[in-house]
Amino acid sequence: MPKVKKKTTRKSSRAKPARKKPAQKRRSQKNQPGFFERVREAGARASYAAIAAMGLLAVIAVGLLWAGGYFGLAGEKINRFAGARAVAAGLEIERVTARGVSQASDREILDAVGPVIGTSILHFDADRARAAVEEIGWVRSAAVSRLLPNTVHVSLRERAPAAVWQLSGELHLIDQEGAVIRTVSAFEYADLPLIVGAGAPGAASGMLRALQAEPVLWGRAAALIRVSDRRWNLKTKEGVDIKFPEAGERDAVRYLARLQEEIMLLDEPLEYVDLRNPENFVYRRKGGATGDEPLGRVRDF
Repeated sequence: MPKVKKKTTRKSSRAKPARKKPAQKRRSQKNQPGFFERVREAGARASYAAIAAMGLLAVIAVGLLWAGGYFGLAGEKINRFAGARAVAAGLEIERVTARGVSQASDREILDAVGPVIGTSILHFDADRARAAVEEIGWVRSAAVSRLLPNTVHVSLRERAPAAVWQLSGELHLIDQEGAVIRTVSAFEYADLPLIVGAGAPGAASGMLRALQAEPVLWGRAAALIRVSDRRWNLKTKEGVDIKFPEAGERDAVRYLARLQEEIMLLDEPLEYVDLRNPENFVYRRKGGATGDEPLGRVRDF
């Protein structure tokens, strides 16, 4: 049986180009939040607002409590409670001791320290007490300390009287720095020189130091008079007026002290000694028959 040849169909060598599908536009779609996510965001925003509102209310409440004194009262109650517990534990002030007291009175010191007996030593304000003690006229400086378990100790340095200041008919005791110690009567401290003039105590420090350094003059000083708030006159107990210069008063004091030691000048019946011109010191005897007599110059001694 003859073989039947199958007809094979040849494909054309030219392949038809494939049709390009039209590019589809990609649309970017935002992810829309879901229902529960929107609920969570709304809840978070509400929480933040609530926290802010609560913070504002808290600030307002604290301000009102502070203005009403609530915290002060609460603090006082806590302080009283703590003080009572300290006293119950044996930390109670039972005595006040002092050292360096000569002129100031015990009553002044106790009043300055305050009513502390029977109170807690842990709550005692030593700084306040020190400041109060230093307000006492006699006290130059003070230190206040707590000696556990039951003692408050006061240590102080007192002022040394240097002169009596007369102002507007009143007499005030002052120290070498011009600090007022207390008011005195005319019969107290009569051995100290009298200082006369407004503002004299503050300016007298240098003059007082210079005179105290020369015993031959200090023992004769009766009064220091401030002249025009510029210089000093010294009145001796013998009634001699000594006129000091505006500047160089310390040198003039030393010069006069050497004169007294060498020629006993102030033992003479003098009306005054004028030291205002350092190039020409002069003096005048009582009666003034001979006029001014020269003493020399400060550098000659």
